[in-house]
Amino acid sequence: MRSERIVIAATAAVLLAGLALSAQQPSGLAGTWSGEATLEGQDGPNTLTLVLEMKEGKIAGHMTDQYGAIDADIKDAVLEKDAFNFTVPVYLPDGGQGVINFRMKVSGDAMKGEIEVPEMAVKGTWEAAKQK
Repeated sequence: MRSERIVIAATAAVLLAGLALSAQQPSGLAGTWSGEATLEGQDGPNTLTLVLEMKEGKIAGHMTDQYGAIDADIKDAVLEKDAFNFTVPVYLPDGGQGVINFRMKVSGDAMKGEIEVPEMAVKGTWEAAKQK
């Protein structure tokens, strides 16, 4: 009886470790993510769409928004455990260009986190779901 419990506990530990490792794999992020971003002081949310794929063993992606201010490849993508950070070039309201810094947490088919546009000195949030 005791040895069965040990085997069951060990099996469960191995399965959980495997799930944790698979959650960290960039290939699990591949697909289309969409959701609303809000920035402090802005009138309303902006729907952002991010298409992620694996290229040469690394995560790559392209983001667009509903207003045409964003239509660019992501840069500086870093995936560590459930944290996914990246930047995206953006056209600013004054006609200039800047970047949006994304600091996201990924959990299954959802990602949620903080965004920042340093050139405008504003912060906000983005919540996205993986489209099926």
